[in-house]
Amino acid sequence: MNQSLNETGTIEKRGKPRMKCAYKAIVKGSLPDGIFFEENATVLDMSASGIFVMLNYLIQKGQDLSVKIAFPTGSLELGSPKLNLNGVVVRTDAISAGVLGAAITFQEYQFE
Repeated sequence: MNQSLNETGTIEKRGKPRMKCAYKAIVKGSLPDGIFFEENATVLDMSASGIFVMLNYLIQKGQDLSVKIAFPTGSLELGSPKLNLNGVVVRTDAISAGVLGAAITFQEYQFE
């Protein structure tokens, strides 16, 4: 694992460098009670191995999610390049009341 100083001067422990972004996404999954959800969300950063996404559902570490990310050349509805991925939540952070950040590691992905 590479360790270097990040922009805040602390040691970066991630194995892959991250890119800050604000890409629109749709996150799908099941809540702990088994109820399916689909939510518009925002990807705040990404790397070759995962993403950090902001959403409104209380999800848990270890949960499987599907995410469709639209790159900034268009919209999810109108022909923009997209990344579809399935992944596992490896960390959650409370951002504000009712807003959760989730780090998701890729299990599989496909560009469309």
